[in-house]
Amino acid sequence: MSSVFANALGLGAALVAVGGAVANHYWRAAVRIRFESAHARRFRFDAQGIVHGAAGFTWSARQHDGVSRCAVLLLHGFNDTAQSMTYLGTQLQARGYTVRAPLLPGHGTRLATMANESRAARWHEAVLAEYDALEREYDSVMVVGQSMGGALALLLATERPGLPALVLLAPYIGMPRYLQWRVFGAWIARVALPYLSSVGGESSIHDPVARAESLGPGIVTARTLTELRRVAEDAEAVLSQVCVPTLYLQSREDNRISAHDAEAHFTALGSTDKRLRWLTGCGHIISADFCRDEVASLTADWLDAYLI
Repeated sequence: MSSVFANALGLGAALVAVGGAVANHYWRAAVRIRFESAHARRFRFDAQGIVHGAAGFTWSARQHDGVSRCAVLLLHGFNDTAQSMTYLGTQLQARGYTVRAPLLPGHGTRLATMANESRAARWHEAVLAEYDALEREYDSVMVVGQSMGGALALLLATERPGLPALVLLAPYIGMPRYLQWRVFGAWIARVALPYLSSVGGESSIHDPVARAESLGPGIVTARTLTELRRVAEDAEAVLSQVCVPTLYLQSREDNRISAHDAEAHFTALGSTDKRLRWLTGCGHIISADFCRDEVASLTADWLDAYLI
């Protein structure tokens, strides 16, 4: 009788487990559909599945003796798009630079594409390819990277040490412990939630007009957060190897990066030719926020000093 009872308990437990797995499968599917449908309603997409206005751009500049022979590669941040670099791009173009702002893999797309293609290796490969393509065409190519784009720019500088000059806009280097725990929590939540709403993004841009124009989805996954961490930690590991002349721009009101961490990362930079400039009145995405004119002016002046 006891064996019959034990078998019945085992069968019941198995049925409960199977039922739970089936219920969780349908729950995850429902959550995925809800997030993807809301994202599709919020944005318009072109034939390639890119959000309108988010695509990368290349703008050529002309000088008195013909087309500019100097180019700047602009790298946007994690969960952002090339749109955040457009104002800076127009200002650099007006100063005589050809500008190229690629859309990093997995960004500015439908959520399913973001989840599948947002990988650290792909971002790094894309940046190398973009820089090498520009270098084959232009006499001088410099790089400006914002947030995760700044971390990618640091990695590029270690592989292309001939880079004339670098500008880091609130570079996302390393990952604070509380965010490490958030990544860990995202993997636990992944059992039931394939997508998560990003936290704190509304504070990244103080200017309400620029915030409304932003094309970032505000959605992440456990995997994409992990890929961000990989880039940030890789960049932190190579700081001392970066010998390129570097301008480091950071807001004191940055909601993603503390002043303490920014100062520590700047100090760790291996370059003997470096400058840290503090900004006020803006958040993390400083290329598009209230301080965008100061960012553009400081960036252009720094690049002008290192023209080859």
